[in-house]
Amino acid sequence: MKKQLLTLIMCIPFLVKSQTFTNSTGGAVPDNNTQVCFPVTVSGLPTSMDTTFGIIQVCINLNHTYDSDLKIRLTSPSGTIILLANNNGGSGDNFSNTCFAANGANGSINTGAAPFLGTFSPFQTINGFNNSQNPNGVWNLCVTDEVPADAGTLFSFSVTFGANPPRDTTFTSGGGTGPCGLSNPIACHCPDGTTNCDLLPDMTASAVIIQAQHTETPGLLTLSNATPNIGWGPMEIHGSNSCWCDTVTVPCSTSICPDGSYPRQKLKQTIYHRNGSTITSYDTLTNGEMSYHPSHGHIHVDNWAEFTLRTPTSNPDATTWPIVSTGSKISFCLINLGDCTSDYGYCRNGNYGTTITQADIPNSGFGMVSGCGTDQGIYVGNLDIYSEGLAGMSIDLTGVCNGSYYIVSITDPDNNFLESDETNNWAATPITLTHQIPPPVASFTYTGGPNVQFYNPPSVVYTYQWYFGDGGNSTNQNPQHLYTANGVYNVTLIVSGNCGSDTTTQIISVTTVGLDESVAATLGYSVYPNPISESTTVSYFLPEKTDVIFELYNTVGQKIYSLKKGTQDSGHYEFNLNTKDLNLQNGVYILQLKTETKTAAVRIAQLNK
Repeated sequence: MKKQLLTLIMCIPFLVKSQTFTNSTGGAVPDNNTQVCFPVTVSGLPTSMDTTFGIIQVCINLNHTYDSDLKIRLTSPSGTIILLANNNGGSGDNFSNTCFAANGANGSINTGAAPFLGTFSPFQTINGFNNSQNPNGVWNLCVTDEVPADAGTLFSFSVTFGANPPRDTTFTSGGGTGPCGLSNPIACHCPDGTTNCDLLPDMTASAVIIQAQHTETPGLLTLSNATPNIGWGPMEIHGSNSCWCDTVTVPCSTSICPDGSYPRQKLKQTIYHRNGSTITSYDTLTNGEMSYHPSHGHIHVDNWAEFTLRTPTSNPDATTWPIVSTGSKISFCLINLGDCTSDYGYCRNGNYGTTITQADIPNSGFGMVSGCGTDQGIYVGNLDIYSEGLAGMSIDLTGVCNGSYYIVSITDPDNNFLESDETNNWAATPITLTHQIPPPVASFTYTGGPNVQFYNPPSVVYTYQWYFGDGGNSTNQNPQHLYTANGVYNVTLIVSGNCGSDTTTQIISVTTVGLDESVAATLGYSVYPNPISESTTVSYFLPEKTDVIFELYNTVGQKIYSLKKGTQDSGHYEFNLNTKDLNLQNGVYILQLKTETKTAAVRIAQLNK
């Protein structure tokens, strides 16, 4: 404890007549929208705080693994509440020896980075306590973790009082004294440079997070998504208390609809308006809806983002590009899960614009509502993040070819909400797919006879066009083609499919089964008539005594008939071959003459009447 107290004192400058009150006990900070308060008792001080004596600073030591989940408030004994940190720090960890003072040397907490080591100006001016109220009594530091999955611990906090409380610092980016907010309207910029305007949000999308966090598998692409607000006011929505199941109006307390779905609720958007030194607000009914999502245990704004896979054109607007494949419209819980400083590169004015940090956004940090209930929002300079492991964060790639595409993410694709710029809510991220359907490859093997075959990837539907080099062609996948003569032929194969086409040409040498015309000539081997309708006369000459066998083959080398003549003396022979009895179909066959020393063959054609 002595070490912690010494550390706290190091972050507090020496102040005349200053006095510090410390809670060194702390405690756990639970998650999922639970507020916990830590007290410290103040006594022995003057009974009124003002510009001559008042609160100087507040320091905290708090561990948490996702700072932008947190709202940190300080409540005085009289009930005044000042918001010290308002979902600041993005995905960064901890508030380590963090002090809040009106003249924070490290600038506003809105533009700081976790773990916020040093002194920062709070989200709302700490001088709001110096309004003649009595400092003596119980002060409470209240911490709310608005999102599930991360919890934390407050180790200690302290409140320091003293003479001449510092005035609020003027920030160039804020346009006034302190950060823009309801309690400090003069620090809020109008986009037209006046002091009378609606402070509208400007919701965009991030190409950077998609590029860094996406996974391709066969048939599926998963991705993360971020929706930054780079506008002039918060994106703030509220339930309208108008609910229905299907088309039937029901009480919003209805837990589940008759068809098993959850009731839907119409949304209102809150618009903030600056007029001189005041800020007012009004609600407008939108086309947006929200519903309960049991997989997350909280309420989502439906159809908040949409992902598509597209092919680019010359039009710079990616939302006009042809869609190759579409993911479902994704529902979000609108909450500050990051900011434009901590998540560098996520915030850009347009897909190809310059990277923007919180310091570049005049009203950065302005916002009042963020969470997962019926009141949700994203502050100026902050962003929501949806990770690729969550349900629905995917694009179906069934039937998609390998190649180069763009992932196009559109925030508020149906334009349900009012924004200062409705044209820059998309991001296009280039991607090369390598695990989907490959382009066709035309390749084939062939045998020495007329049977030609080829190989192509399985389970893919292609069309085939063969040109055999002798005037013949085929559209079969594995055709058989009969060449009428031995020789060399240029065979061309064209394979086509949804993923393109490919062509190959091979020079092949064709020798039909056992066909050797020179041997047939020396043996006087012939068949007449040919073509054959019913029978033919087979003639041949034997120069010596030998065993003789005749075999009949089809064009793929299958033997379908055999005739043994036995041993024959030298001389000329003839016999009648009845092909009708063999039940031959129309076509070409090979009739081989085999002796003990020679083999000869002739091609015959069967032509049934």
